[in-house]
Amino acid sequence: MKQAKPKILIMLGFLALILGAIAGVIIWGLLNVMDLAIDFIWDRPASLVYNLAVCCGGAVCIGLWQKKYGIYPDSTEKVIAIIKTRGRYPYDKLGVLAVSALLPLIFGGALGPEAGLIGIIAGLCFWVGDSLKKRGHEVSEAMAETGVAVAFSVIFGAPLMGIVGNLEPDGKDEKYREKLLSKKGRIVFYFLGAFGGFGAMKACSQVFADLIPASSGLPRFQQRESLDLSQWKWALMMMVAGIILGLIYCSFEKITRKCAAKIEDKRILSCLIAAVVLAFAGFWLPETMFSGEDALGDLIVNWDMQSPKTLMLIALVKLLLVNVCISFGWRGGHIFPVLYSGASAAFSLALLVGADGTFAAAILMSAMHSYIGRKPVMTVAIMALCFPLTYLPPMLIAAIVARKIPSPFVNS
Repeated sequence: MKQAKPKILIMLGFLALILGAIAGVIIWGLLNVMDLAIDFIWDRPASLVYNLAVCCGGAVCIGLWQKKYGIYPDSTEKVIAIIKTRGRYPYDKLGVLAVSALLPLIFGGALGPEAGLIGIIAGLCFWVGDSLKKRGHEVSEAMAETGVAVAFSVIFGAPLMGIVGNLEPDGKDEKYREKLLSKKGRIVFYFLGAFGGFGAMKACSQVFADLIPASSGLPRFQQRESLDLSQWKWALMMMVAGIILGLIYCSFEKITRKCAAKIEDKRILSCLIAAVVLAFAGFWLPETMFSGEDALGDLIVNWDMQSPKTLMLIALVKLLLVNVCISFGWRGGHIFPVLYSGASAAFSLALLVGADGTFAAAILMSAMHSYIGRKPVMTVAIMALCFPLTYLPPMLIAAIVARKIPSPFVNS
């Protein structure tokens, strides 16, 4: 950002705080609409017929909506890429984006909410920035980046996640120092926006506490008082397993995209294929449906009551489902499902070899997420929500090593 007068900086800081609060309210509202709709539709005894009816009915709604308005929402990566290449993100379809984001989630998609919400917030920030007409494009882009940081931070309950995500290099040609030097003024805006977002969500939760239960965010894994150094003998195994699972995820992504491309112009048929796969998988393995955020808490408590084969099967099927959903038109995010899948696989291996489940999950999930997303520091910012601070060194090592492993599917 170019050198600005103190008054302008104060104004922009205040604007970041207000936009963060507005983003927090919007995200809180949409997430609670999603939760209420899911409870209304899915609070029924398990039935394959009901699964098929709901998923296929949802597929028709999604397909018709896409035929009229287009295939939305964009992935988080695409939103950020559009902002970087075009210097803006369109805000003429915010209502369409909201509906497009909610429909797949409500009807059981194995997806996270971050993709649609981040697009909505980015568009809103550009609209506000353009409306000011003070510093034009630069203000809009700064506020949009702040909005993306707020959205990440609020959705995942991680104050530093969005900030780190904006500053961490996106490719091998970017460097930390270059980003920090070019955006050191914006870091303050990111913090102010995140503060406003968290404050607004907290206020909404308290005001409507009697009507809507407060969300607890990502659950914390059961932990020992200190890190047992004897568990380090399993670190390499869990790291390798995480990288392999990341490779499997990327393989599923390539295969499903190739298959879906053949019927891309047949929106209802494409969405119905995803619906049928989702309905059958969800009937036999209910844990594979939805984002996995809420189910992760149950998994952490009850993982040692399931068989290693079942846990690993759940992990693999969920990785497949998230890619089937996204490729065939049920658009959404992948972070929450990947986290659940990683935890399930880690617990499976822990049962097989006798490792501590929390340590296994910390290493495997860090390696897997970093291999897929190629952002090790952002990965650890997420993991820090779930694990004690004593686990940070092994998680960071796993994330960095996984990021260094070349991927045939991901731009390193």
